[in-house]
Amino acid sequence: MIRVALASAVIVAMVMAGCAKSGFRTQADSPPVTWTNSAQPIEPEALRPSNRPTRNDLIVLLPKANGSIGGVVVRTDGGMEIRLSKPYAGAHIDGPGMMQPVWYDADWAKHEFSSVLTALPGRPATFLLYFLDGKDELTPDSEREVARVFAEIAARPYPEILVIGHTDAVGNAQFNDQLARQRAQRVRDDLIAGGIAVDRIAVSGRGKREPLIPTSEGVSEPQNRRVEINVR
Repeated sequence: MIRVALASAVIVAMVMAGCAKSGFRTQADSPPVTWTNSAQPIEPEALRPSNRPTRNDLIVLLPKANGSIGGVVVRTDGGMEIRLSKPYAGAHIDGPGMMQPVWYDADWAKHEFSSVLTALPGRPATFLLYFLDGKDELTPDSEREVARVFAEIAARPYPEILVIGHTDAVGNAQFNDQLARQRAQRVRDDLIAGGIAVDRIAVSGRGKREPLIPTSEGVSEPQNRRVEINVR
């Protein structure tokens, strides 16, 4: 089977069925690539579908959308270890204790894993909407931002939406907890009115506990009077 690892070091998919379990573990944020076995690397052509063994696991490290790279450590049950921290580097496992480093170019990886990458859920998106002082009424700029929120939600077949209300440091904790919740509920109601299913939205209020801009008690700060919308 083939497994694909994103740069966040998460194994995200299996795209070719195999017959054996190789038993590997992964660890994120590895140091630079080092090969712990003495075998020569397998060239990409050796792992083309027509030549690939029927008993195998293949782990490939893909870059993030912004091109940055994290890392993965692949270990077999037999104790062999390969560290991946370069784009399209991989580890080919062919049975217990049998693992070799491999590498690919971007075109080959995109072709081989296209169906897997297409099926992956979209990356989470975050929006901030700001409110008038002491109210659950959006600022004019944030009113216009709502259209972008709807567009992002519409692009996802099964969206999950978390709406979190916040306040600045003016007023006592009880008042701000209530106001934060009201702001989140206001956004939730707007989303529902726009056609978003009720069961796709969760709401929370954090009061003045999590300011975007730290301030002293009693200070009015427009950027802290906000609702955060997380869409995934």
